[in-house]
Amino acid sequence: MDRRPLGLVAAAYAAIVLWVTIGPAPWRTASHQVDGGILNPDAWTASVTWTTGYLAEIAFNVALFIPVGALAALLLPRRFWPLAMLAGFSFATMIELIQLPEPDRISDPRDLVMNTAGTIVGVVLVQTARMVRRAGAVAATEVLSPTEAIDAAVATGTLDPLFPGDAVGARPAPQHHEPALAAMGSSADRAA
Repeated sequence: MDRRPLGLVAAAYAAIVLWVTIGPAPWRTASHQVDGGILNPDAWTASVTWTTGYLAEIAFNVALFIPVGALAALLLPRRFWPLAMLAGFSFATMIELIQLPEPDRISDPRDLVMNTAGTIVGVVLVQTARMVRRAGAVAATEVLSPTEAIDAAVATGTLDPLFPGDAVGARPAPQHHEPALAAMGSSADRAA
C-alpha cells in the first residue's frame, strides 16, 4: 500500500492541529493554569485542573485527536499499532510544552489526558475496522469439505491422485526400468 498520500494528509492535519493549539488564540483565556503546567506535579492533583473548563472544551480536545490516532494507525503497519498511541501522546505532550511560555495559552494536564484519549479512540476505531474487514474476508471465503478440497486440488493439478499426501512435483519422477528388466528376462530364458 502506498502510504505517501496518507502521509500528506497526516502532515496537513498536524499543521491544522498545531495552528489551532499553539497559533494565536482568537479569544481571551481565563488563566487557571498552575505554574509550570504539565511539568508541575501539583498541576496533576490541583482541583482547578479537573473542575474548570466546559464539557464542550473537553469534547473538542478528544475529537481533535481522534484523526491523529486514526492517521497514525493507518500509517504504521498493523503490528505496530501501540506506536500510534505513543505518537499521539508525544504530539499532545509537545503541544502542551510549547504552550507553557505562551501568555494566551494554557498548558493543562486535563488537555493532555483528553488529547491522549482521542488518540486512543482513533487507533481503536482503525483496529476495529481492520478486524471487521478481515472477518468479512474470512467469512466470504468458500469453505470446502476435505473431499471437495482434494477433488479441487486434483482437478487443478496441485495434488497427485496417485500419491494424495503429496503435492505434484514433491515426489521424484518414477524411473522406468523396463529395458533392463526385459534384458534380465531374456537372459533368464536362455539359461533355462
